[in-house]
Amino acid sequence: MFFFRSGAVSWSSKKQPTFALSSTEVEYRGAAIAACEVVWLQKLFSDLGQSVDALVVIYCDNISNILLANNPVYHARTKHIEVHYHFIKKKISTKEIDLIHVSTKDQVADIFTKALGIDKLRKFRKMLSVLEVDLSLRGSVEN
Repeated sequence: MFFFRSGAVSWSSKKQPTFALSSTEVEYRGAAIAACEVVWLQKLFSDLGQSVDALVVIYCDNISNILLANNPVYHARTKHIEVHYHFIKKKISTKEIDLIHVSTKDQVADIFTKALGIDKLRKFRKMLSVLEVDLSLRGSVEN
């Protein structure tokens, strides 16, 4: 989910269409997809006359992924990760994007991908500024 000022402007939740050998690889691919979305949103805002000059932060709960993305050295252990996913390395090295660690218990993106207990659901909903609305039926329902 991407925020601009105080409002959500883009969000997505879907299964990745590829097979991954580790959770680090899955998170790395997800971060790379998010980096592509950042570039697209920056271009969109620029076209709308709203420049985004600040460093964009992507929160990630996988420390190995952050270390991999921040390390400019090529490793044989990551050669199976497609080249286009290394796009995020470039964005980090040019200081356009930063990956910041967030504890798993505070990873608000889980609201889109996991079944949550009511306490966590309310916490994340509040973090996203989503209001809880009590719905009531008008009149009565009879069989």
